[in-house]
Amino acid sequence: MASHNSIFEDKDHRVFMYLVGFLCFTTIMQIISFECFFQNAGNNSIYGLSRLKVDSISKLRNKRVKKKNYTNMNAMKQKEQQNDIVNPNPNPNPIKTNSINSIRPLGDILQKAGVQMTDDIQKSLPPLEGIVGMYGSEPIIIGEERCDAFQAAFPQDDRFLAPAGMFNTGTNLLESLLVNNCHLPVSTKKYGMQHNGIKYQVPWGKHSPVDWRFKHTAPSFEGLPQSNFLPAVVIKDPYTWMESMCRHRYAAQWRSIEGHCPNLVPTTPQEKDMIHPKETFAVSIHYHTQNVTHHESLSELYNEWYGNWLDVEYPRLVIRFEDLMFHAEHVVEKVCKCAGGKMAEGPFQYTTGSAKKGISHKGSNGLVKSMLKYGDIQKRTHAYTPMDLDYAKSSLRSDVLDLFHYGTPP
Repeated sequence: MASHNSIFEDKDHRVFMYLVGFLCFTTIMQIISFECFFQNAGNNSIYGLSRLKVDSISKLRNKRVKKKNYTNMNAMKQKEQQNDIVNPNPNPNPIKTNSINSIRPLGDILQKAGVQMTDDIQKSLPPLEGIVGMYGSEPIIIGEERCDAFQAAFPQDDRFLAPAGMFNTGTNLLESLLVNNCHLPVSTKKYGMQHNGIKYQVPWGKHSPVDWRFKHTAPSFEGLPQSNFLPAVVIKDPYTWMESMCRHRYAAQWRSIEGHCPNLVPTTPQEKDMIHPKETFAVSIHYHTQNVTHHESLSELYNEWYGNWLDVEYPRLVIRFEDLMFHAEHVVEKVCKCAGGKMAEGPFQYTTGSAKKGISHKGSNGLVKSMLKYGDIQKRTHAYTPMDLDYAKSSLRSDVLDLFHYGTPP
């Protein structure tokens, strides 16, 4: 009898082990199938696209950090070798500037731009420590690794360069700087005498969503090949950008509240009733009568518009508006040469007045006013209510902000 029971126990044990082995095998196969799905997911797969977006921005951020660390290490070695000669009596509180691209004193930038410096201007300039704290000491350019591919794809006289960016981000400033400092000739035989390689916007519209490429053509851009354009996308600190949108809304529409802007969330019972049952002030962009995009808030508009540009695989550059003030020469040269252009001979030509023209741009800032406004860390979030600031900090994409050194305010 004991022998009979032992046989059954052995059989039960083998069955149990078979079940365990089968479950392990199926679990491993499911993991492998999911990995294959994500790796091969195309644009039609929402899951594949979502994962690719997160991975792509993470790679961009890691690449920027590695490049910066490599540059900083080389510069630090050179600085250590020359320290006794160049700086025998160092400043006890120096600003860390570890490369030739580091920010220069604002007074030096303005003097080189031809601004007549006065005591009032000099005294009003914000300290470099605050600027470095907000934006870092060096410029940031995303997409330089694709410049060679762009130049290889199109002949020298068949390339175009043009700004893109959301409203109030400095696209007009970039155009002005490029026109005055960069030469990018195109074939007059193919495109006519009225065309040159630098345009004021990409053919599908500089403020338009990135997926309008090949689907829309702005007036006067008919006949120009959209694939031959290198977009130079301008991004801006979202906290100062949302305040700029309060002054000039352009095609953006959302509920206006007197004395409350940026208004991301309701802060009073009356405001809650205005947008009930929604919890945020929704924003719509009326590009054209039939082309309207809808967003939960200004911060979500920022996330979606720039997140989509960062995820494209074709050549494009993404530069910061702030670098057009504090690192203009370096950034413009990089953008110009990426398209295969050549910098003009002679001194760099700054844009000291407002680059925006026309009634719709009235009140736009020139170089000095922009430095005073965007270089002052105290002004970055002064217009926000505590509730709006909390919502902004929780809703803005941290991966995008980290990529461009736009830190989260306290």
